[in-house]
Amino acid sequence: MKKITAGVLVLVLSSSLAVTNAQQIKSDTVKTQDIEGVVVTALGIKREKKSLGYATQEVKGDAVNKNPTANFLNNLSGKVAGLEIKQSSNFGGSVNVVTRGYKSLLGDNQALFVIDGVPIMNKNINTVNQTTGRGGSDYGSSVSDINPNDIETINVLKGAAATALYGSRAQNGAIIITTKRGKKNKDEIGIEFSTSLTMSTIDKSTFPEYQTQYGQGYYGTSFSATPYQGSPRVAFGNDASYGSAYDGSMVWQYGAFIPGSSTFGQKTPWQAAKNGPITFFDTGTNYVNNISFSGGNDKSTYRFGYANTKATDILPNSELIKNNFSGNASYKLTDKLTANLYANYVTQKTTGRNTTGYNDNIMTNFRQWWANNTDLKQLQQLYEMSKQNYTWNMVSPTNLTPAFWDNPYFQRYENYQNDSRDRFAGNFSLNYDVSKEFNLLFRAGTDGYTMITEERKAVGSYTGNSFGLNGNTNQPSGYATSTYKFSETNYDFIATYKKNITEDFNINALVGGNINVQKSYSNQQSTSGGLYIPGLYTIANSKSSPVRPLISDLSKNIWGAFAQVSLGYKNTYFLEGTYRRDQSTALPETNAVYWYPSLSASVVFSNLIKANWLSFGKVRAAYAEVGSDTNADQLLNRYFVQPSYGDIPIYAYNTTLKNFDLRSQNLKNMEFGIETKMFKNRFGFDVAWFQNKAFDQILALPISLSSGSIAKIQNTGELTTNGFEVSVNGTPFKSNNFSWDINLNWSNPWTKVTALAPGIENITMSGATPLQGGVSINAPLNGDYGSIWTTDYVYDSNGNKIVGPNGMYLSTPQATSNQGSFQAKWFAGLSNTINYKNLSVSFLIDWREGGKVYSLDQFYGYGTGVYANSVGINDLGNPIRNTLANGGGEVLPGVMLQNGAYVTNTIRLDRSQSSQVLGTDYPGAAYVYDASFVKLREASITYRFTKEVLNSKYIQGLSLSLIGNNLWIIHKNLPYADPEAGLSSGNLQGYQSGVMPTTRNISFNVKVNF
Repeated sequence: MKKITAGVLVLVLSSSLAVTNAQQIKSDTVKTQDIEGVVVTALGIKREKKSLGYATQEVKGDAVNKNPTANFLNNLSGKVAGLEIKQSSNFGGSVNVVTRGYKSLLGDNQALFVIDGVPIMNKNINTVNQTTGRGGSDYGSSVSDINPNDIETINVLKGAAATALYGSRAQNGAIIITTKRGKKNKDEIGIEFSTSLTMSTIDKSTFPEYQTQYGQGYYGTSFSATPYQGSPRVAFGNDASYGSAYDGSMVWQYGAFIPGSSTFGQKTPWQAAKNGPITFFDTGTNYVNNISFSGGNDKSTYRFGYANTKATDILPNSELIKNNFSGNASYKLTDKLTANLYANYVTQKTTGRNTTGYNDNIMTNFRQWWANNTDLKQLQQLYEMSKQNYTWNMVSPTNLTPAFWDNPYFQRYENYQNDSRDRFAGNFSLNYDVSKEFNLLFRAGTDGYTMITEERKAVGSYTGNSFGLNGNTNQPSGYATSTYKFSETNYDFIATYKKNITEDFNINALVGGNINVQKSYSNQQSTSGGLYIPGLYTIANSKSSPVRPLISDLSKNIWGAFAQVSLGYKNTYFLEGTYRRDQSTALPETNAVYWYPSLSASVVFSNLIKANWLSFGKVRAAYAEVGSDTNADQLLNRYFVQPSYGDIPIYAYNTTLKNFDLRSQNLKNMEFGIETKMFKNRFGFDVAWFQNKAFDQILALPISLSSGSIAKIQNTGELTTNGFEVSVNGTPFKSNNFSWDINLNWSNPWTKVTALAPGIENITMSGATPLQGGVSINAPLNGDYGSIWTTDYVYDSNGNKIVGPNGMYLSTPQATSNQGSFQAKWFAGLSNTINYKNLSVSFLIDWREGGKVYSLDQFYGYGTGVYANSVGINDLGNPIRNTLANGGGEVLPGVMLQNGAYVTNTIRLDRSQSSQVLGTDYPGAAYVYDASFVKLREASITYRFTKEVLNSKYIQGLSLSLIGNNLWIIHKNLPYADPEAGLSSGNLQGYQSGVMPTTRNISFNVKVNF
């Protein structure tokens, strides 16, 4: 598969080169400004791209707004070299956005987002439990509040030299978003309207394929040792499918003991359910309506927009409603003074986000602990007729409470969560042209939102899980609510000077300052001991005294001063330098100030080499150092409130010691690149090599327990990332009515841990407690960032797996075997766009090669026998689940120890009962998979009606589009799931537990310009 696909890429690109000259026509003309153009860089400053000594890549707004999704970041997948987008399968979930590898061991690695020159927040409020697989909800990336229909362009600044003017905020790269502006339109108002409908259905290749031969049980039998009224009764408490073979005989199942059930008091045939878990899911929908008004004259321009999104997920009782109001305006107060205003208000309400991780997750139930005789439609009928938690997994015929798992319909309609978010972002600027060469800019911008989350656990739910702020104490029911407030305010003052000193020599200089104020507040509350009155969800309805609220109120300020000088000679040679000073209140006063420079240069060699085939060529180089601070409240030790003991308040000293001697973190970055356009702009490429060294990391490292704490925040550690980026574009065919454009983006950033504190050999990214399955995600010294450690097979000297006396492979005693990193070896996107007159057809192939992912779903699913690969016929021609006496079991390939030597294994492994009963689970390494995939990420067909065809005074343009997203996973190695799916955004990747299936999304879109 890999060789075939690689061959197709080579063929397409080589074909592009071969036909480029052959397909040129006389109408092809090339203007220098059309080749490189002007791009928006740091601080919203427009620059000629040819003068830049660092890599940037632009994406037009149409590329991210044509496909309606809940998060526009999904539409960046495969479109930018070096930008890794990991999409979420969670409803309204977060998206991981990383440029050029990882720069922080445990901190934030997400790129900075900037709208019209002002940074905005991209907070993730997910709990530690949620990010480490123990349960919770993915509350999404707050940057998803941006309305993609407001986006004019996106320019990705990848290296530190490109982002140095933003200071510590942008060491992970910056995504510069420029919004659409009003244009001169005489005395008329320009109106744009679009509407779209998206239908989402499950990609069955990412959902379990269940075996249908054996039913509920663990011990090779499904039935209780005590028959009921002389007939077999199912052992309801067993949450597995390792029971008796289906034979159609009449047995007592769960429905027979539930009042009101259609099978109450009746025996039913022992057979696989007609309606399996896949029938639980609905068709997801996403309705998006946009309208905008714009206009302008010689003195002013304006644009106002409104977008409404109403979405439902594939899970029942889910809804997301978002209203987005946006506007910008520009007004010339005088010939030299211009005022600009941008404002965006977003309100979002979400009900029924899916739970992630392990506890209370329906997908954990479906993927790990399921009885294949359970009929979902019967469970639905049981809930709808009673609103009670009547479940397949009840304790006994006389005790109908859940042994482990709720009725999934009860869970979705009674234990749902909901949240709301209100956000305002805006900026105001005054731009004064002192002279033709000298400009002054003052800009103030703010971004802030309030988010309220609510979680419910209804009376009658399974009681074996913790809930709210009660630590590890199980709760029979409960209510939890949290309020989060985040804000960031920026004040910028920038003076710019541009001058052509001579005909050949020019200078572009700026000096400025920035004040950044960040505030965060959270208030978390929950009931304790359950709910006093069922169905009343308030903290006051707590059965016991509520847990004392956890309140955090933090802030930090950064004061920055910066300068930049850019020199150009003969429009061929360019040199640029920047210097910035930051002072942060998150660092101690003695170390609060840190300085850092950058230097970049470029040479437009196409001005030196006169060749008809060379339209443009440039080499570039850059070096930069960037400092960064840390989060607030890392300096002074203090006491924290804990869950009360009855009515007695408890406070605990922080278990991680703070450090008043912290200093700034640092990053050194260098890059070299070459970019060209050839054959009259019909073929071009941009190739770059880069290296990042992030050192003096601020980490919580383990210390001696004799100190009374388990860790201390320190400056230590270094990450080194090396890689290449390649962007290739070509137009193999072009005529007056037909064109074919191809774009390829490829990158291979790889991050290694090159230094840690003396005596420290590894940082466990997943926390002190191993993830379920005995797995950990690690940053080992001199090893690969994101290494997955598990137990492993035991091998002989020839590399053969050794089989133990029970027929199962031997396993290493410690889960410290490195199975590889979750990082991809490389990732790429190949897009094709074909235009014929007014018809446009495009598709995007998204390819990730390498990386590892551990599946807890496969680990538990193997033991519980739910999957299709848990049954089969052995070498004797018998079912492997037969007892050994009846010719069952299987002989695993490998060697066994016999008379002091290793010989070919002949021991037969017993598969007649669950591996969790027999103690025959495979080592953890068996459940680590290659995370490679090839996806048909996007495909679209668009027809545009011209003004002449429409023949309307009012309608200036009309387009109809049929768009597909995630249409086909062409290749993957992970069974029954999408290797891209995970818990949420953040550093902890490569671990799956109860992941949602991926959906295929089909959209119909209409756009009208008036």
